[in-house]
Amino acid sequence: SFRFVFSMAVPAAAPVPKLYTFAFFCRLFVAFVGTVFLISGITLQIYSAGNLYRVPLGLLCQAHAGTPDFSNVESFRNLINVAMTSRQRCLSLNGSSRDSCCQTIGGYAGLCSQPNVGTIPSSNGTYAAAHYKMKLMTEILGAFFNVPAANMYINANPEFWCRNCPNDYRRNCPFLQQDSSNTGIADLCACPGGNLSQPGQPFWGTIGEDMLSSDYVLCSDKAQVYSAWIQALFPEFTPDQLSHARSTFLGRCRRDKNGLSYMLAVGPALAAVATALCVASLSRALANTPLPVIGFEVAILAAAMELIAFWPLSFTGAAALIARYAYCADYREPVVLNASARAGPGGRRSAPVLYNGSPCYDLNSDGAEAQNPFVQRLAVLNAGYLAGGVLVLAGLLALLAVVSRHADALFELTIAGRFGPARPTGVRWARP
Repeated sequence: SFRFVFSMAVPAAAPVPKLYTFAFFCRLFVAFVGTVFLISGITLQIYSAGNLYRVPLGLLCQAHAGTPDFSNVESFRNLINVAMTSRQRCLSLNGSSRDSCCQTIGGYAGLCSQPNVGTIPSSNGTYAAAHYKMKLMTEILGAFFNVPAANMYINANPEFWCRNCPNDYRRNCPFLQQDSSNTGIADLCACPGGNLSQPGQPFWGTIGEDMLSSDYVLCSDKAQVYSAWIQALFPEFTPDQLSHARSTFLGRCRRDKNGLSYMLAVGPALAAVATALCVASLSRALANTPLPVIGFEVAILAAAMELIAFWPLSFTGAAALIARYAYCADYREPVVLNASARAGPGGRRSAPVLYNGSPCYDLNSDGAEAQNPFVQRLAVLNAGYLAGGVLVLAGLLALLAVVSRHADALFELTIAGRFGPARPTGVRWARP
């Protein structure tokens, strides 16, 4: 007799599609290029965001006066002595003579502020007396330093931060509203506490005080100068008191800057996380895990934050500050005033400016083609952040395209290799 013997349906060993195809290598190349763009862009943005508000004070002083020297205790004491001598000379007069004299040193809003106070009182080691002396000295010298109140030294102009002065007949005597030939005020025009720039020490034109260039100066440098100012005003202060004043100023300076710095760093930080997740998800072991989806979503978020980060960059004011300077090297007088080095009254020179008053970025007081070091540093950092943002966005788009397709491709390969076509079921006869 015969009996049926049913054979089991055995899946055929289907050939696994080849993994390393041309499309795979294309995806790998795009992923490599995107990763390089991301690493370069993140590095540029982190460096630029971290240093935009950390420009060395020496660069500002180099552009302002031709030398990088900071103000110190000695220079502040000399400045105070000369200023107070000029003040006493004017206040010792009466009537119209006093008014005329005071007008030459800034008027009653300048060195003649608080005319009823003859001599500066001692602080006597008490808080109230020290507060009064600080307030009084700020009122007297505030117009010179561009400091409207005792708690606003953080935004002082270069006359406060820099020891030396530009030998510029237009602005080397900021105390005065009139010409420096007036009787009794010559010492104020000789840069008390410092030196006027000498031949071979070129300086550049600067913008008005409304843009607050000192915002971008390194906080530790500013705190060093402020500590010297406090020590010059209060020689009786102990080291602990001076250290407290310095640390308080330094803390406030950093707090004022940290907000925008953090906002500028959010985009690059998310882009770094997205890069790590996307690159990790390219491996075959992780391609079918939730990692590619997480990396894709983080990359989308990072791209959005990169676009948003360009907005707070405008809040820094760096681009607006740079835009106030003009390129003058291709022009000469009368388009550019003081384009060539010429000696003015007393051997003084004047920094070149465009016909509309914009200071020249690439011409110095010697008439040479040279870039303003302070503005150059700001321009490099501002452009570095923008260029880094473009690289990050390009890299994120490349990784997004690769990751979204790579996971699908590996999934298709896995399915095709695991469930190939089966052999048809067969029926055979067999004898017992």
